[in-house]
Amino acid sequence: MTVNTGCVAAVLHADGRRSGPGGRAGEWLPATRYGAVLGAFLFGWLYGGPALLIHFVKSRRSLAGVGLGLLFAVLLVVADVGVQLGAEAAIEWLGL
Repeated sequence: MTVNTGCVAAVLHADGRRSGPGGRAGEWLPATRYGAVLGAFLFGWLYGGPALLIHFVKSRRSLAGVGLGLLFAVLLVVADVGVQLGAEAAIEWLGL
């Protein structure tokens, strides 16, 4: 839950800061961004991945937005699965 929620929040925050106050991420209301982070916390990558895809498609309105959205959604799933496998390996190694 920490990695998934943190990744979604970090990507949305970084994209918002990069584009500035009146830029592309300014099209999203703050409540919408917070809702995406809360949804990622509650439902995991099943919500976080599509939220990132929708964010980049809506903010870029081009094929570049689709590509960036898919890239970050895939990276989110890879990070989430990697952390889960790492935790499982650590538990196995420690014999817990």
